Amino acid sequence: MITEFLSLLCLGLSMGFEDEKKNETLTKPYLSALPSPVVEWGGNVTLRCQGHFQNVTFMLGKLQDSGYREEQRSAGHTAEFFLTNLEPKDSGTYFCAYKTMASQEWSEQSEHLQLEVTDDRGKHRAPPAGKASGSVIAATCSCLSIVILFLSIFFINRCTQDGSSHEESTKRTSHSIVPQQEASESPELERISVLAERPPGSEPC
Repeated sequence: MITEFLSLLCLGLSMGFEDEKKNETLTKPYLSALPSPVVEWGGNVTLRCQGHFQNVTFMLGKLQDSGYREEQRSAGHTAEFFLTNLEPKDSGTYFCAYKTMASQEWSEQSEHLQLEVTDDRGKHRAPPAGKASGSVIAATCSCLSIVILFLSIFFINRCTQDGSSHEESTKRTSHSIVPQQEASESPELERISVLAERPPGSEPC
């Protein structure tokens, strides 16, 4: 009789303990990014997970990477995960959870936090002085070469046009002189031919 009573007592205590464990609910933690969820390439960020119990184990996960997990034991209500030297590949959706010593089961995940790592290194960094001066010199030389090329083409065309116009004027002048010479010489030739045809001793009219 006593044995049966002790068995029932132990069963009742164990069932009560199980019910107590089931009634223990782990509220959703809160995840935040410090100083900001938007970080420049190579920057750092702190992801802080805050729960409602002490002496718990916190876990940080990434939605896009099931294998990504960081755990941290904390005596307080919060845990901080430090992410350093970030790159664009570190961008993504993060969440955290926690578990107590009694439950050994993870709580519900926190609200998702979108972390963005911007690739704007070239926008905020000035180019080195040597490279900048070299680029300026190269651009200046290119512009001068183009200007000299256009001037050379212009003067060559100008000289070609002047030479052709001078040649045409010379040809016109020579053509105009030849007929005048022929016209001036033709009366003399006719007079000589007439004198040559007259017999000796005759006088001209």
